[in-house]
Amino acid sequence: MQLKFARTVLAGAALVAGLAVVTPGTASAQMGFVLQANYNSDVDFGVGAGVNFGLGSLTAKQGIRGEATFDYFFPSTPGGYGTFDPNYKYWELNGNLMMDIKSVAGLYVGAGINYAHSSFDFSGCGAFCNGFGASASDVGLNVLGGYSFGGQKSPFVQAKIELGHGSPFVVTGGIRF
Repeated sequence: MQLKFARTVLAGAALVAGLAVVTPGTASAQMGFVLQANYNSDVDFGVGAGVNFGLGSLTAKQGIRGEATFDYFFPSTPGGYGTFDPNYKYWELNGNLMMDIKSVAGLYVGAGINYAHSSFDFSGCGAFCNGFGASASDVGLNVLGGYSFGGQKSPFVQAKIELGHGSPFVVTGGIRF
């Protein structure tokens, strides 16, 4: 199972590196980074990182920019079920387009796509089994809104609804730099 997680992290790093290469170098298309903490109504707390990038004239004229993030969550699980000891994992890849609301400085809205993956393993079944596990992945849509506090290292807060796989509500806070 650890090998799958390592491959996922490497794939996410490759995605970030690819975005860095294809992002135009103009002032309105600058690339920055994101560090964030999340609370997901279904799977509790998580941490994430990603890139944000301008989209050339769309950013300069309309205030539209892109952001791609990887978020790893730490779901709370009960202490076990009898002799079963669950090990639940959940992570997401998000790609969003965000548009500044020009009438209110710092306010933005957005939409995007979400790829979510969850897995669990039951180990310690006792004499009757060696353990078992399962995993699932799903694609959904994001609808979000947030506020950036400004400055060179810009703190932000954001609320997001993920449509398509249980429709969790996610609150995020972090810094873009």
